[in-house]
Amino acid sequence: MRINIIIVSIAFTSCFLLSSQEPIDLSKDSSTVSIPFYSGLNGYFSYRIPTLIQSKKALLAFAEGRKNSTSDFGNIDLVYRRSTNEGKTWEPIKILVDEDTIAVQNPVPIYVKEKNKIVLLFNITSQSEHDILNNDYDPKDGRKAYVTYSYDDGQSWSTPKEITQDVKLPHWRWHAIGPVHGIELSHGAHKGRLLAPVAISIEKGQKAYCMALIYSDDQGAHWKIGAVDNDLTDAVQSNETTIVELTNGHIYVNTRDHNGGSKEKNRGETYSLDGGLTFSKPIIESDKFPSPIVQASLLRWNSNLILFSTPSTVTKRENLILMASYDESESWEPLYKINDGFSAYSDMVKLNANTLGVIYETNNYKKIKFKWVKIKRP
Repeated sequence: MRINIIIVSIAFTSCFLLSSQEPIDLSKDSSTVSIPFYSGLNGYFSYRIPTLIQSKKALLAFAEGRKNSTSDFGNIDLVYRRSTNEGKTWEPIKILVDEDTIAVQNPVPIYVKEKNKIVLLFNITSQSEHDILNNDYDPKDGRKAYVTYSYDDGQSWSTPKEITQDVKLPHWRWHAIGPVHGIELSHGAHKGRLLAPVAISIEKGQKAYCMALIYSDDQGAHWKIGAVDNDLTDAVQSNETTIVELTNGHIYVNTRDHNGGSKEKNRGETYSLDGGLTFSKPIIESDKFPSPIVQASLLRWNSNLILFSTPSTVTKRENLILMASYDESESWEPLYKINDGFSAYSDMVKLNANTLGVIYETNNYKKIKFKWVKIKRP
């Protein structure tokens, strides 16, 4: 395996408002945007699935470099870029993992502040999602999970270590970590635990999507399976999931409803009260979000505010917005409009005390943009 780097960033220059029924439109301000990935860069047809992490000295943006098409399967490399000025400019793209024509996917970075350590989880697969879900195959040909680390702000990386047997049960077919940043817990008995979501399927067929949490109590060296959604009878076909720690130490879980029970409710919600080991109640459909069927991102901004990034048209991937919760995920309201028109997967990072970075897919998957915004504390 080969290891190298890529990054994406966004900053916002508008002020924070405590209450708003319509999002403040920031989408017209091109001065707060950089473009870390775009079709044709370094010979890749497309870049998809962006994620972000901020270390002590650098911002890192990860993506899937898709050689020949926008397809979710094929010759796909894990790439990244670094920025040392909060995403205004980017260092040259680097390849982190290249498995020849096999797909390397789902970058999930987690920052361990005490060690200035970046932990990066990802998947490798030799089969398409359709084949994994519907066809019989030898276990050795199933999706695999790996972890790698950097202690120098993403300049160098450890040799990737396979952790499939630790984070994937034998009967799980689909297994896709994230794709979104993971978190390090800050409160309670599980302080220091690393936690990441994973989309799974628990039996053969297209309608067996579920999700789980995986965790590490030794800063990413070893991983275990925590809470598992294995209910195929409820209304939510949980899939790509994002998580955030609440101020009481509980975990709020927000998941993509993959063709679930309602066309108007494309997100599901639940909680973990024990550091990600179990879910406290079944996942329920939520009508709080205007999302289509898509990946989304959560971020703790401060003790008063949680942010959520999502496209905002129920039937289409378009018009990326940020939503705000001031009551620890109980209610949500629109805050900013980030992008007008086509918008898909996204991630967020806190760049400094006042500046948020947002990375997102746009231009029909031809560009991944980064935007920065100045946020005043409520």
